Amino acid sequence: MVNGKVSSVVRRSTLFVRDMKKSRAFYEGAFGLTLYHAQEFDLAKVALVPIGPTQLTGGRAHFAILRGENPLVGMIGLMEMIEPRLPEPAHDVRRLGIGSVALVLSTSDADAAAARIEPLGGRLLGPVTTARNIGDEAGGFVPAKYFLSQDPDGYYVEAFQQL
Repeated sequence: MVNGKVSSVVRRSTLFVRDMKKSRAFYEGAFGLTLYHAQEFDLAKVALVPIGPTQLTGGRAHFAILRGENPLVGMIGLMEMIEPRLPEPAHDVRRLGIGSVALVLSTSDADAAAARIEPLGGRLLGPVTTARNIGDEAGGFVPAKYFLSQDPDGYYVEAFQQL
């Protein structure tokens, strides 16, 4: 606790993906994230896993955690269900709405990252532009190069390079 209030830091957000190899190649190749941890595990050993249409009592999954420059904060987890396979999402991933995920990544080279999006199976939603993005410690806007894309599974990825 800090000053009597609960204090938290987002360490990782995990995305459920169709193809671990393709998703890892996308985030590693476009954004330079590196592997922090990887494993295959038996879901029967994990209590109360609300995955898919029913409560699972077993199954297998591939799990990987990718990280950027900070070794413990801002990581992206990727989970591919091997058994049972997950059904396709009920919502249209091409439209943002309830249940959608939008990742915001800071990159050292927006142009290079954007150029790698489509060759790695993603979708670039517009060219790199110069804009302002929230990016200083006080929550203020900073000049940035910016682009919006989707990863191979349709998750929205906003990337900016502070100028």
